[in-house]
Amino acid sequence: MTKVSKNQSIVHGRPGVEGHYYQFPEINGGTTVAFATFTGEHGERTIGERARIYYILKGRAKFKVNKETFEAVECDTIAIPSHGTYNLWPITDSVEVLLVMEFLDFDKLPK
Repeated sequence: MTKVSKNQSIVHGRPGVEGHYYQFPEINGGTTVAFATFTGEHGERTIGERARIYYILKGRAKFKVNKETFEAVECDTIAIPSHGTYNLWPITDSVEVLLVMEFLDFDKLPK
């Protein structure tokens, strides 16, 4: 069992998004759970081997996943398949999400 408190999380932020990363290096070869609030575009990403799962906590967002565009609302869950390309934008003033993804090793990320 592992518990990560907010004060142990890694704070992240850039224009349009802010939140916290919670690290679990021992789960499934490493897993990161992120809480994020989007006030602007995420930016297009292509992911690797592991799917990413978004859960909408509050607000509404437009997602584009592999050229398909759709709206997601509170309590919707979106699975981005491995090797998928995606982006998201808030439709409301902001959208809060919980994201489960591959482990982000901050020591190995480009500076």
